[in-house]
This record gives sequence, C-alpha cells and structure tokens, in this order.
Amino acid sequence: MRAFVTGAAGFVGSNLVDRLLADGHQVTGLDNLSTGRIQFLESALRSAAFDFHQGDISDAELLCRLMAHADCVFHMAANADVRFGLKHPHLDVEQNTIGTFNVLEATRPAAGA
Repeated sequence: MRAFVTGAAGFVGSNLVDRLLADGHQVTGLDNLSTGRIQFLESALRSAAFDFHQGDISDAELLCRLMAHADCVFHMAANADVRFGLKHPHLDVEQNTIGTFNVLEATRPAAGA
C-alpha cells in the first residue's frame, strides 16, 4: 500500500508513519513543521520506503502531485495550538477547515471525480 500522511512530523502523524513503515507500506509524508518536529521522523527518514516533503496543505498543487499515486490518505495536519483561537480565528479556519477541504479536493482525481 502507498500511504500519504499530512501532518507527518506531528506527534500522532509521526507515530502513524512509523507504524505504516513497520507494516511494510510505502509512505509519503507532508508537514509544514509549524508545530511538527523533524526529530519525530528520525527513524522514518532512514527508511527507503519513506518520502518526506516540507510543505503546507494550503498548496493544492503540491497536494495533488504528492497524492497522485497514493492508495490511501491519512489527514493529521491541523493547527494544533488552539490556545489562540479566539484571538486569531482565521488560523483555525485556514489551517483546519480550508486545509481539510484542500486535502479532500486533492483526492478527487484518484477517485475519478
């Protein structure tokens, strides 16, 4: 299986990446490293079955390109720092709502939509 993981360098995403690799899958990971840490991917980065890209889910073209050959998508990317949501609600909307929309839209070509 070829998996695509957004938020791959986050705590949850990196553990998912490790598990997918341990189960023998090919994994492409995407993270903008705003809250994720490259250190969480140390073991994955040593695997030939892992391909990491630093980028953002706001980049629809990048999403489509990276997802082109994926069999499944795990969407873990989000604005993890909700403490400032009342002061900066646009961040939550942009990263969580619009970002999720972008991920879903990028799956359309593979689904034949």
